[in-house]
Amino acid sequence: MTKGQSDRISMTGKTVLHDGWSRLVDYSFSYTFSDGKVVARNWEVCERPAASSVLVFDRDARKFVLVRQFRVPVYAMGEGDGFFLEAAAGLIDEGETPEQAAIREAREETGYNVEKLIPVRAIVPAPGLMTEKVHCYAAVVDGAMRVGSGGGLDAEHEDIELVFLTFDAAMAMVESGDISDAKTVVMLQWAALNRRVFGL
Repeated sequence: MTKGQSDRISMTGKTVLHDGWSRLVDYSFSYTFSDGKVVARNWEVCERPAASSVLVFDRDARKFVLVRQFRVPVYAMGEGDGFFLEAAAGLIDEGETPEQAAIREAREETGYNVEKLIPVRAIVPAPGLMTEKVHCYAAVVDGAMRVGSGGGLDAEHEDIELVFLTFDAAMAMVESGDISDAKTVVMLQWAALNRRVFGL
């Protein structure tokens, strides 16, 4: 935001509406339009911590390793059964770096011990709704780096199915909309522009 733009917004208060796994906050502010008109506005914001996601590629199998799990918001949309296909991801714990979180999540969800991360970019998936920023990475692994079965943590009630997809299959699912998770689409599109990284 430029200085001129920041001068157009003045925060006047905020009210916490709900404080659970996510925090819902009602922000009050005055907004100055480009023509000089000033209006008082409110906006409900879902405050979320930052997260990390990693697109894992097994070079032995020559396949991407995605995860499918039940997502309540997807179910609430009324489209399908709520099981959603995406790259491994999770919140960054206190004291963790985004890279450490990505490595941990890859191991917990896919079973692969990632040794090197390739930065893709950070994205803000829902700027009109929540504060969450997702740090996206790619990782090339091999069969010897699979140290567990993946599937998530029982303590977190995770029930995650691993899905192995060739590059062509993954891109076809992006095209068809069968893969519609924002971070995963971004990373697969990045993979399409950087195929040499994966030896494709």
